[in-house]
Parts: sequence; structure tokens; C-alpha cells
Amino acid sequence: MSEVFHSIFSSVDALLYRCKNDEDYTMIYLEGGVEALTGYRSDDLLGNRMASWVGITHPDDKEQVFAEVDAAIEARQPWDLSYRLVSKSNQPVWVRERGNAIFEGDTLTNLQGLVVSAKAETDLRENAERVAAETLQANQEIVELAQKITSSVRQLSLLSVNARIEAARSGPLGAGFGVVANEIKMLADDNGKWASVITEKLS
Repeated sequence: MSEVFHSIFSSVDALLYRCKNDEDYTMIYLEGGVEALTGYRSDDLLGNRMASWVGITHPDDKEQVFAEVDAAIEARQPWDLSYRLVSKSNQPVWVRERGNAIFEGDTLTNLQGLVVSAKAETDLRENAERVAAETLQANQEIVELAQKITSSVRQLSLLSVNARIEAARSGPLGAGFGVVANEIKMLADDNGKWASVITEKLS
């Protein structure tokens, strides 16, 4: 069976485990891409020979891991969580774990589960956050441009009003000014509407 597991997991960054429900999550069984994920060999982690699983869990994530696993055990439900390990080379490694508790009657004996690399998942989330931030920045710049358009529209409207006043003062000779004033007013109104639409959509 060990050869089958080794063959299956040799091409993926994933491992199967069974451990004690103690303060170290002492490993009693590990199979799969242990070294690919952690940098440690299985023998290094079994029985906490060189390091414990809790020992290689990122310090900032230990409380979350304990809380979620304990809650799942209490509810007799499987857990599904993402957290970071610290590899043998001292690099953070994002993993995703799905596991469950093993009971014999009402007695909890061990924990077991599957741990896989979450690098692709993490990279996707980071890329999505980056794109969202860039989009937000771009939208903000467009909103600012729309506001500048709105300001220009107000100036055009004032020019239109002044042009109509001058056309009225000039009598028949100002008819041309009146036409220009009306065109300016229509242009101002149209640009004002589009600027408002842009601002509302992006806001």
C-alpha cells in the first residue's frame, strides 16, 4: 500500500497523515510529498524526531489551526482550513488541509487527513486582489476625470448664458451668437449627462 501511495503522490505536492491529538500533533503516519511540501523527510517528522507538525506551523497561524480543529472535533465534523507551514529552508508554504478525528466509541484516538499545496490557490487570490486594487485605482482616476469634465461643463454653460445675453443685446446682428450659444448649451448638457453617468457607474 505504501508503494501505491508513493506512486500516486510522487507527482503532486500532497501528503496523507495520521497523528495524535496532542500539543504537537505528533505524527505517527506520513505518506506522499512530505519533502516537497515541507523540506523535511517523513522520518524527520514522525514521532517529532527533528520537528513537530505544530513546530513547523507558522506562528501566526497556530491559534487559528488549533481553534478550527478543536471546533470540528467538538462537533464531530471534518475540518477544511488553509494555513502556512514554515519549510526546512525557513520559507512560508501555504497549504490546505482536510481532515477528521478518529473515534473508537466516545474515545478520540487520532486525527487524520490530507494536506495539499495551496500555492496555486494563494497565487490566484493574490492576483485577484492585485487586479481589484488596480481596477479600483483606475476607476478612481476615471471618476476624477469625469469630475473635471463636469467642471468644464459648468464653464461651458456659463459661456452659453453669456453668449445668449450678448446676442440679445446685439439685436439682429447677434443672431449668430444666439445659434452658437444654443449649440454650446446642447454640448454642455450632453457632456454633463455622460459625466454624471460615468461617475455613478464607477462610484
